[in-house]
Amino acid sequence: MKIKLKGVFAPLSFIIMNENWKIEEDEMKTKFKLVVKGSGTYTADSFSELIWIVLKHRCQHVLKGEGWRD
Repeated sequence: MKIKLKGVFAPLSFIIMNENWKIEEDEMKTKFKLVVKGSGTYTADSFSELIWIVLKHRCQHVLKGEGWRD
């Protein structure tokens, strides 16, 4: 998808990228990483943050009615 800016905003067109950005796992500098077989990975800077991220994600599945899953 290409976006073209016209008028006053035209000089800002260099800021808008035409590609989706994805942070590669190798580029992330985190201290803790949990690899879940068959599902993916969780990463965080602290162990407590990692636990919080996993619990929050799994609770979101429970609230959607999908059960305690990853």
